[in-house]
Amino acid sequence: MKMKFVSGKNELFKSSDSALDYIKSAKRENIKTSPDQLHINNDGKRLYLEVFNGKVRQFPMRESFMLKLLKWFSFPSHQLKILDIDTITSVLNDYLLAIKRLYVNVKIEWGEALTITSDKYCEIEDGQIIKRLDPNSIDMIYLTDFASFFRTKTKFDIAPFPDDVFGVGLNIVNSETGFKAFQINNYLLRYVCSNGAYVKDFEDDIKFYHYDLFAPGVYEMIDYKVNTVKERVDILKNQLTGMNTGLKREEVQKLNQVIFHRTGAKLLVDILENDRMPTKYELFNIITHRAKEFELAKRILIEEIAGGMVKY
Repeated sequence: MKMKFVSGKNELFKSSDSALDYIKSAKRENIKTSPDQLHINNDGKRLYLEVFNGKVRQFPMRESFMLKLLKWFSFPSHQLKILDIDTITSVLNDYLLAIKRLYVNVKIEWGEALTITSDKYCEIEDGQIIKRLDPNSIDMIYLTDFASFFRTKTKFDIAPFPDDVFGVGLNIVNSETGFKAFQINNYLLRYVCSNGAYVKDFEDDIKFYHYDLFAPGVYEMIDYKVNTVKERVDILKNQLTGMNTGLKREEVQKLNQVIFHRTGAKLLVDILENDRMPTKYELFNIITHRAKEFELAKRILIEEIAGGMVKY
């Protein structure tokens, strides 16, 4: 696949004010229309979305729009590399015609086609999430076309082992474009080498899918989790302490395959070549340490996988 896309969002903020200013400045438009009023064409290099809504409007397409439409029909996106732009255009137009919805929502940002969602899609707004967090607690806000990440500072400390201290905060994951469910995870930061990991909540897997979702309930959950971080500190300590157990080679191989599938990185090849397998806790720290070598989006993916190793 030889295509060019207009640049999407890849914005990192350290304060809520700067993130909100960016969101407010973005020129956005939501177009509600029937799928048969949409058409995709190309100029040999780029894809364009045409909207026939009283008049013909054309928008350069971001990669997120293409991938969201393909995701709608579970198209294996890894096959895109073997298709030419005309074939991809034809597939996308076939998919538009196959949508069994009276209306779809097309989101335009800075005059570019950002995403397409169904009429049952409920958007959780990034701006509303930020406003529910104490500005003094913000450690990082990272916004892309595919997902948004909101991380708080590590206010509480735990020491699962002597001289090995972790800070505990929260990480919120959202997607205004339909690529991820809304999630709230605990965030662990290992101070000795600044390793991070995202750990699922011990109470439940706090995940809300955007379809037929009641948005006020999500905002209430944010308030609840922010106010109850301290209650999870001891449980997280016990989770980490319980990881001082051996691992089988097959378990390490499986984890390496998961990391490769999601990021393309063969992160644990050298570990698998050793005769001695690390403990679960050692491997957890190896993975989070090596995650720091990657750009932020991949680093977060690897830290999420590492966090999945922590079980209550």
